[in-house]
Amino acid sequence: MSSSLNDTSPRRLRRPAALAAICLVTICVTVLLAHEGHAPLPTKGVQVDVASGHLLLTPAARDSLVVTTAEVEVKPVEGRILAYATIDLPWTHHGFATSRLPGRIVRVHVSPGQTVRADEVVAEVRSLELDTLQLEALTAQTEVSLNDKLVRELRTSVESGAVAGQVLIDAESKLAQVRNALVVARSKWLALGLRTDSFDALLKRGTADPGLTLPVRAPVGGTIIHAELTAGKVVEPTEHLAEVADHSTVWVRVGVLEKDLARVTVGTPVEVSLVAHPGEVFRTTVSAVAPYLDPTTHLASVWAELKNPAGAEPRILPGMTGRADVILPAEKPRATVPVAAVAREGVDRFVFVEEASAAGASEYRKKSVALGRRAGDRVEVLAGELVPGDRVVVRGSHELSGLFAPGVLRIGPEAERSIGLRVEPAGPGAVDETVTLDGAIDLPPADRGSAASPLSGVIASIRTDRGRTVKAGDVLAEVISPELLTLQLDLVRVSLDLQLEGDTLARIKDLAAVPQRRVWETESRVAALKSQVETLRRKLETVGLVSSDIDRIVQKKEVLTAVPVRSPVSGVVVTFDKALGQAVAAQEVLFSVHNQARPWIMGNVSERDVRRVRVGLVVRARLISAPETVLAGRVARSGRTVGAESRSLAAWVELDAGVSKALIHGQLATLTVVTATRTAAVTVPVGAVTGEPGAQFVFVRRPDGVFERRAVETATSDDRLVEVVRGLAAGEQVAVQGVTELVTGFASLR
Repeated sequence: MSSSLNDTSPRRLRRPAALAAICLVTICVTVLLAHEGHAPLPTKGVQVDVASGHLLLTPAARDSLVVTTAEVEVKPVEGRILAYATIDLPWTHHGFATSRLPGRIVRVHVSPGQTVRADEVVAEVRSLELDTLQLEALTAQTEVSLNDKLVRELRTSVESGAVAGQVLIDAESKLAQVRNALVVARSKWLALGLRTDSFDALLKRGTADPGLTLPVRAPVGGTIIHAELTAGKVVEPTEHLAEVADHSTVWVRVGVLEKDLARVTVGTPVEVSLVAHPGEVFRTTVSAVAPYLDPTTHLASVWAELKNPAGAEPRILPGMTGRADVILPAEKPRATVPVAAVAREGVDRFVFVEEASAAGASEYRKKSVALGRRAGDRVEVLAGELVPGDRVVVRGSHELSGLFAPGVLRIGPEAERSIGLRVEPAGPGAVDETVTLDGAIDLPPADRGSAASPLSGVIASIRTDRGRTVKAGDVLAEVISPELLTLQLDLVRVSLDLQLEGDTLARIKDLAAVPQRRVWETESRVAALKSQVETLRRKLETVGLVSSDIDRIVQKKEVLTAVPVRSPVSGVVVTFDKALGQAVAAQEVLFSVHNQARPWIMGNVSERDVRRVRVGLVVRARLISAPETVLAGRVARSGRTVGAESRSLAAWVELDAGVSKALIHGQLATLTVVTATRTAAVTVPVGAVTGEPGAQFVFVRRPDGVFERRAVETATSDDRLVEVVRGLAAGEQVAVQGVTELVTGFASLR
């Protein structure tokens, strides 16, 4: 830096004669005593060159303004989305313990607050159905022993010729029947969650166990947070006996505005601050993004998993609320300055850079900047002649700006980039006659699926998660159902009977002494049993079992404990409001699945416009959250009934290929339906016109670069163009973007 005010360097201010030559203005009056609410500006010791942006302050003037500076620093600046956050439990971390059979609680093994493992026995239920099942098994075993002895004796008699072969066949059929009954009893025993060794012990013992109980097991590992477990209490299979929650991992549900959703992806960092833990920040990342907007809040749900800190008691509990900061990664290191260093003049943002200090005086240069992200008290500088190490005025920057009085609206390149300014020539254009509709992103019926429980029961398992992509037919959950058990046992029983009757038929056909009528009767029974088997197979297929499952039931006599709940369509799992162990009714919807591959838009046509909106018309759609984006499509179909309350008719717009990838269900949109088109001599984009009817303006850039606010008269308009009939000529340069900033800048002119 120079030590003299007379420094002849090109970057320095010259002596008074030279300063006068470049129209340097000396502030000697008190016309700006209270600039924008700040301290009075000094009346002397200030030299300003408006054209070049130079400013010279004497020590007294600098002290009067209390000017301080800070250094330009290069650092990455991350963006942030602030949102409301609530804590939920993952679907597989919460559930209810239930009994498989009605009965009475005889033993309780846990208490509220106790930690249990998954499948741990929390209580035992005494059930009359267990007694009945034991008796059925023991009776079948006794009959197997008796009939087996009879068959052995008859075989000896047949060999000696004392007994006809038909008698032996009948006895063997009876033996097969009672063996089948024993197989069915074993299958039912295992389906109830009882062990194989206990069934074998029952048969070996030969007497029923009056103390046999049915275990009630914990659906998940975790803590008993509520229990209705009392010895002697009569319970039903649908009754929730104990609630268990695993708090080791929780979900943070973040409500994100529609306009911000496109910037959030899986893996995006999230900082969570909870009301219950002031001053503490919990860090995680986004694990799922909902493909729909909540119809009530119109927010999109974003989920992030969060581990509870290790400790005896969980610190993050379901139902807690707070704030979530979704962190948008820094693009790259950029020059940053303190926020306080940035001043504004019209649409221009600028800083004052310290350039020299000579003989106690201070020299500054006004430099326009384009700003980016803000982080704390610093802001990115995207464009502007700043380099690391430059010092910018922090305190006093607004006061220094008051020393410049432009009087006209002129915008530098950095300011143009900062406000997104775009200028286009006015000219002829095609203006459409249109009908405007309110609408929202919707899904065709074939792309919206509801996964329901095919049978009544309780939820045994959950195989999916929020935001997970699934295919049509994938198992989302399983439901334990008494009806499923009955269908399977019927299939086991009937298939065994079919095998028995088939074997009997083959044997009696070889016996000459068997009456033909006996053959016909057996053939009839075989045909009837085949029909029953096919009927039962179709029923089991209807409730979600696949052929391999059904074959295993028939061949190996292995029954399934739960019926699958399958996804009806391919897509993303969006909703589920049940829990493990919770009772559900047949055909009750458990999951919603959305296929976002081909969304359309549903618009509401007012009664007066019904005749104008026809199938096939071109439609331009703009999302409320992103009005600059235009989605093209056509009216695909319309409703046939006007709503009694809305007085409107539904119309569906099918979007052109390739424009629907980023759309989500529920997004609001404005639809412009084109009904006719004509050519106008002078048009400008809709965004170029500001003001109100009778007092409308555009901003015209003159050849010298200064923007002029011009009053205009308009006529026809659509969603894109406005016809100008007075005040503007074709070819004049009109601002079409950044107009709002120009309005503000024009109002600030002094």
